[in-house]
Amino acid sequence: MSIVVEHLNKSFGSGVTAVRDLSFAAAPGKVTGFLGPNGAGKTTTLRCLLGLVAPTSGAATIDGVRYQEISNPINVVGASLEASGFHPARTARNHLRMIASGARIGDTRVGEVLNTVGLTAAADRKVGGYSLGMRQRLALGVALLGDPKVLILDEPANGLDPEGISWLRSFLRDQAAAGVSVLVSSHVLSEVQQTVDDVIIIRSGSLVYQGSLHSLTEDGLPEVTVRGPNIGQLSIPGDWSLRESEPGEVVVTGATLEAVGRAAFEQSFELHELSSKAPDLEALFLGLTAEEAATTDGSQS
Repeated sequence: MSIVVEHLNKSFGSGVTAVRDLSFAAAPGKVTGFLGPNGAGKTTTLRCLLGLVAPTSGAATIDGVRYQEISNPINVVGASLEASGFHPARTARNHLRMIASGARIGDTRVGEVLNTVGLTAAADRKVGGYSLGMRQRLALGVALLGDPKVLILDEPANGLDPEGISWLRSFLRDQAAAGVSVLVSSHVLSEVQQTVDDVIIIRSGSLVYQGSLHSLTEDGLPEVTVRGPNIGQLSIPGDWSLRESEPGEVVVTGATLEAVGRAAFEQSFELHELSSKAPDLEALFLGLTAEEAATTDGSQS
């Protein structure tokens, strides 16, 4: 089942436009990262997908149908927008049982979900004593109860420790391998780079990139690190950029390793290091969303 957003617009009072003519798709069998700075419109878009907010115009559908029109949505879409809404005096097991009962899901599935999210040992503890990471796992458990074919997750890594983040990575990959459409927003870009197949990047409510992570990183400009005495005085062409990362070391963007080495040789610089690395997702993200800091006040996410 595909997630499709078409020409989506959402405005709030006082002239605030959170989403602007946004279109994208998330395919089955893939983990799609949904990225953007605070205030870019990510959460508003997800809320439109889940029928929690009515779009001003455009459409947000799952397998061609609006969420409100899906029969038995718990069996189609699993969602986690925030790790809250749990009664602190209720155990994780009873919380899941309550939701399962309303959806006519058997108790066996509750046990399966608790095992999947790693909460079996803590299932009979009151949620009020849970850490944020444990509440995140419980929220994922709720999303999984109906064995859905679509997962929509907003910042699921928030509050997870390194072990939990590693577990989440495997969990998302396993869901995609089973044919689930996984759409996940996150600020942990280093982790996103290890997990997702495709990325959707928005800025000020508008799309700036959609495609495979591989294509994005392959098309990016490499960074060349140069170390040596007085290397900060290296003269470069106008289509390159240079920044001094520390005394005696500069990073050049927009040129190949060979071109930077040739420029240093022609200018008679002594070199102690000349190395290159492919751009990472964080650097590309910051470049694509650079103007966001100047245009948003973070009032909508």
